[in-house]
Amino acid sequence: MNLKNKINKYLRKFNVEIHGLGYLQALSKNEFKNDEKNIYNAFFKENEALNIYDVGANQGITIHNFLSLFPNATIHAFEAYPPYYTILTNKFSSNPKIKINSYGISNEVGNFTFNINKSIDTSSFLNSKNTGLNSDEQVKTINQITVPTNTIDHYLEQDSNKRIHILKLDIQGSELKALIGAEQSLKEKKIDFIYTEAYFIQQYENQPLFTEIVLFLSKFGYVIQDIYHPIYGKSKLAWCDVMFIRDDLKK
Repeated sequence: MNLKNKINKYLRKFNVEIHGLGYLQALSKNEFKNDEKNIYNAFFKENEALNIYDVGANQGITIHNFLSLFPNATIHAFEAYPPYYTILTNKFSSNPKIKINSYGISNEVGNFTFNINKSIDTSSFLNSKNTGLNSDEQVKTINQITVPTNTIDHYLEQDSNKRIHILKLDIQGSELKALIGAEQSLKEKKIDFIYTEAYFIQQYENQPLFTEIVLFLSKFGYVIQDIYHPIYGKSKLAWCDVMFIRDDLKK
């Protein structure tokens, strides 16, 4: 058995395989046969009233992207950093279908320390860690605040839609905790797509990595649809975005 086949035999446990140098080069250039828009459009109609959760909404770029695809969607945005919450509120206050929430999403309902980092977009509930990559400078913590948290399960109970068509997660290492907080919803197949950031190196202390997210979601019948926007450090894959779909929905 050659090296590529040996690697694939291992990776298939995580519903992943590699397809040679051309595929890896395509990853580095973000060249895919079907990008995110094409995948979503294959499953959902443009005028469909989707229910979308944007966890780690930042300043609203993803909200705009989703609205350009699905203008009738209801989008629940979650942003723990207070100044970004204010920006989101000002941007979308005229749209009643955009629900802005000023707390983080985790595996518990409570109040937790939130680390404000030098690059605000790297701020996290997790403590920063030195990796030797250029990104280390950006994740240096300069302040800490206490913010409230909720879980997806708890929030969805109060959501009249009772279903999430697309769950997007970009919360700097806390993605697995957010998924653990959605365990009941995952069991009951209330979530169709999951689009999450995943790391191959620990940029934060005790940060779950790519394989841990894959293993957790595989228990509930989710498989990888594709991988997007890979970021490399020292010639190694550092992190990327991953799209998961319930296996029973695959066409």
